[in-house]
Amino acid sequence: MGKCKKRILNKNTDNSSTVLKRHNVISNIINNIRNNKLNDETKKLISLFGITIEELTEAGASFEEIKAVKHLIF
Repeated sequence: MGKCKKRILNKNTDNSSTVLKRHNVISNIINNIRNNKLNDETKKLISLFGITIEELTEAGASFEEIKAVKHLIF
């Protein structure tokens, strides 16, 4: 392997990025709903992961909380 490729591979392994898991994202969305923090990041997470109403209710969201974000999901 050449020096340049080796440098690029080592550079990519050194950068640690945020790892998002589906259950963490769902709990984050529910916390944002409960704290009235419906911002662009919440909308992006819903659309990125394709979160459905069923997943939010299974994670513990109430009917009122679902009604608050229904327009974001559909």
